[in-house]
Amino acid sequence: MTNKEMGEELIGMARKLFDRDVQGAWRDGDYNMVVRRAQEVVELALKGALRILGADYPKVHDVGSLFVEQVQCKVPGVDKAALDRIAEISHRLAAARAPAFYLERRYGEVEARQALADARLVLEWVERQMSGPQPG
Repeated sequence: MTNKEMGEELIGMARKLFDRDVQGAWRDGDYNMVVRRAQEVVELALKGALRILGADYPKVHDVGSLFVEQVQCKVPGVDKAALDRIAEISHRLAAARAPAFYLERRYGEVEARQALADARLVLEWVERQMSGPQPG
């Protein structure tokens, strides 16, 4: 399997997770699970993009900074503000991952709505940007 194929598969997994689990948890009012699954979507999407770019990634949940670094090196002309926003989302959701899952913190509707919107933003950005030919 090539880097591109593996990356596309990871991004496809992120899409399925978003469509099935994030949106399902939202419909069910399970706000903690929305936050948890939104983080997983972001992580899979970014790792898929990194794989397409030919970059290895560590087995950690927050790869936002590495993603920004690799995109800036390998994809000319990408909006820095968009990359900064993606890195911020990755960092924030990675920090919320365990507290959301283990109910160490109760997340409400507002936070869940933001997590859902953030996961959608990252996933759609990655799907758009990584759909054409890429280095790596």
